[in-house]
Amino acid sequence: MSLSGTEPKPSGLNRLAAPLRAAFGKALGSALDLALPPLCPACRELVGGNGLCAQCWSKLTLIAPPYCERLGIPFAYDPGPGVLSMQAIADPPAYRRARAAVRYDEVARNLVHALKYGDRIDLAPTAGTWMARAGRELLSDADALVPVPLHWRRLWTRRFNQSA
Repeated sequence: MSLSGTEPKPSGLNRLAAPLRAAFGKALGSALDLALPPLCPACRELVGGNGLCAQCWSKLTLIAPPYCERLGIPFAYDPGPGVLSMQAIADPPAYRRARAAVRYDEVARNLVHALKYGDRIDLAPTAGTWMARAGRELLSDADALVPVPLHWRRLWTRRFNQSA
């Protein structure tokens, strides 16, 4: 993967590898690993199993408390409950609360772009787990969770709505 954030499109075979490994189990999974070795979804380096390589994992920053109650921006220290960040005070958003699973840095950007534009739907379960954990508090109070509609032209080119 290049440093510019663009990533080469994975081959059709590599996109099929993860579901095939899950379907065939350990016996045929080993043979499949020889033919289609598991790759880090962020940098495309070989990994020992499913998931990120150690170098990419160490660069990924999961967001956890303490953070701004409105924007979800992490604080360097715990200022106490209900404290808002300077950004939330200076320019209050139209919404009450927002959360993100990870900081949007190089590794996170590559993963998001791979899912949204690179046809890497194999990343959806991992990203979904991270987002569900980050938004657990918001979801517990919600009446419904509704995906953002995707314009039909974008749906046609991407072939799926990543928010759904």
